[in-house]
Amino acid sequence: MDWRKYSLLGLGLAIIALLLWWAGIEEVIAILRNARADYFLLAVLVYIAAVIIWALRWRVLLNSLGIGVPFRTILGALFAGIFVNNVTPGARGGGEPVRMYYISKHTKEPYGNVFATIMLDRILDVIPVVVMLFLATVYVYHLGSFTLTITVFVLDLAFAALTLATVGILLSERKTKGMLYWVYRQFGRIMPKKAAKYEEKFVHAVEVSVPQFQEKFKFLLTHRRAFALSLAYSFAFWFLVLLRSYLIFLSINNPIGILDVMVVQTIGIVVGMMMVLPGGAGIIEAINSAVYVLLGIGKGVAVTATVLERLISYWAPTFTGAIVMAHFGIKVRAERQSREEEGKV
Repeated sequence: MDWRKYSLLGLGLAIIALLLWWAGIEEVIAILRNARADYFLLAVLVYIAAVIIWALRWRVLLNSLGIGVPFRTILGALFAGIFVNNVTPGARGGGEPVRMYYISKHTKEPYGNVFATIMLDRILDVIPVVVMLFLATVYVYHLGSFTLTITVFVLDLAFAALTLATVGILLSERKTKGMLYWVYRQFGRIMPKKAAKYEEKFVHAVEVSVPQFQEKFKFLLTHRRAFALSLAYSFAFWFLVLLRSYLIFLSINNPIGILDVMVVQTIGIVVGMMMVLPGGAGIIEAINSAVYVLLGIGKGVAVTATVLERLISYWAPTFTGAIVMAHFGIKVRAERQSREEEGKV
């Protein structure tokens, strides 16, 4: 399976190379030569601030269930999850189980309790995105762009359907178990021996953890203080996401409206959830660049800004997450070996 994953990443890099060729390598280089490092570094700092806001939001939810976790550990779990999401094809869902395992391993808390905080953390991301999608739809409609208006409207419907389906599954113990067993059956078709080896553990985990998850998830939904504070962090997080892209355009001496950034970011978010390529590598760059061009921005500027923004928001965090995962993997293996040696004594 690894060769497929890396070949997909290779395909993503090839798409980025073609995108740069389409924009004009010489033009991109000329734009970068005149770029302002101070605004670019400020965009990097804004990304770091956004991750800290994300960690603070998750800590609120964890504390609400009495799960005390050092802030450094929360950051480590986030970057581990980012890494897995960015190298896993599909709707960027592979990182959530990794975050759950990372925190549970450090705190000895049940998987169901930790996973409840992760799922609500993701749902709280949805509310600001819905608001941005609405504003983006109104904005492109007033611009008179029929193509963009239809595109954003279709994405609105797709995002709403996906969100409602997800919440419906999470609120039903029967549906949650059914979904998990379906995923396990698909895994069994791909790797039947490994599936058979872990079947007993998997069934036990589902039957024990899902009821725990349901109980804690519903508790968090009705915890007014935690919900309100976390939602405030969500809006702050997404404001910083928009600000980061805005600063990138300032760094290449091409100011842009914040609403233009919002349109591109919302389209990228929804499309990225449906990508086959890991993290949407290459595809997101191409789509974001194309939307900027439709908004009247030159293709050289659009591609340069998009590649720089993805360097900060995708490639650098992926590298950081790989380091965190490698360190965590070494620690887990060391603990396992220690237990095996104790068992032999």
